[in-house]
Amino acid sequence: MKKIMSLALVATLGCLATMNAKEAKMQEQEVVKNGSLGGFKGDSKIFSGEVNVKMLFKSDTYRPFGGAEVTFSPRARTAWHTHPAGQTLIVTKGTIYTGTKSGVTQIAKPGDVVLCPPDIEHWHGAGFKESGSHIALTHEKNGKNVTWLELLSDEEYEKFVQEAKK
Repeated sequence: MKKIMSLALVATLGCLATMNAKEAKMQEQEVVKNGSLGGFKGDSKIFSGEVNVKMLFKSDTYRPFGGAEVTFSPRARTAWHTHPAGQTLIVTKGTIYTGTKSGVTQIAKPGDVVLCPPDIEHWHGAGFKESGSHIALTHEKNGKNVTWLELLSDEEYEKFVQEAKK
């Protein structure tokens, strides 16, 4: 009986040690190597002009948002879209224009942060002659992070950028 209890105790301690090792590993930091998640050129169904997206990190159980570096060539921009749980943009290079359906367009420069609440119809992109890059931190709600709408027309884009420059 003592031998069986000893074996049971050893097995239990072994399971606890394994669980603790798994828990410890989950609590460790992780380094996502630059470029390891790949990237893609912006699809013409949701972007106008040349746009490159480099994935930085994915959402996880403890982090309900993903990150990407988005680079817009001059005149490039997103389609109208919304985010069910909001989005944060950190401008890293050049100039980023961002506008809402209400007609307000703003200019953001390196170091500026654009805070977009949930479900606001908006677009963002570069100016007429300058490129721009931002890091997009896009939150998820029920596994979804964006709803793409119609493309922003050239006429709308030009009007919004001109008004923002005034």
